[in-house]
Amino acid sequence: MRSTRRLLTVGMSVLLGALAVAAVPAPAWANDADAVTIRGDDLPDPIVVRASNSPQLTAALHAEVSWLVGRSATADEPDPDTVGPRYVIEVHLDGEVRHRYQLYPLAEGGPRVFRPEEQPGGRTADPAWYFGRLSMPDTLYAAGIDVPGAQPRVPGGGGGGGEPLPQATPPPAGGDGMIAPWREGVLLTALAALAIVIGLALVALLIRTKV
Repeated sequence: MRSTRRLLTVGMSVLLGALAVAAVPAPAWANDADAVTIRGDDLPDPIVVRASNSPQLTAALHAEVSWLVGRSATADEPDPDTVGPRYVIEVHLDGEVRHRYQLYPLAEGGPRVFRPEEQPGGRTADPAWYFGRLSMPDTLYAAGIDVPGAQPRVPGGGGGGGEPLPQATPPPAGGDGMIAPWREGVLLTALAALAIVIGLALVALLIRTKV
């Protein structure tokens, strides 16, 4: 009788644990930016994209850097002569400027992103270089920046006339980009499924034992 109760307790624990794991939300890429500001040496005035007016474009711009929060560098510091024009992007969250990154859509070998030490609000961060998303030139083009070779993602998207659809385009080889969170989600789902199968097997064994 004790062994049966013990098995029942173990089985229920496994099932509850599996349900708890399955209930954990998948990693989010935080498309809730209030606004995104873009500055550049070739821009006469800053470009401000607000979620209240352009939700898709705001989300797409935010997606270019949101996955970098808390991540270590994925690229070495490039030669300054190979990175091309620089655009400083600042992300507004909950009415405050929270994150600052430098985007290089025309860098040799693919887009690059740099996180400077000085961050908004007097905060600091570890300086780091990253491989950027392949969608960066198109996203900046849709925001109104003349990026050679970029194409609008939707009709009328060029030169800020339309909005690109947010897509999880992975960065070039060497940068984990969206791939790492995707792998984490797949692993989490597999573990939850395995735990549920084990729990169901234990419950079936208990039922057979009682019969």
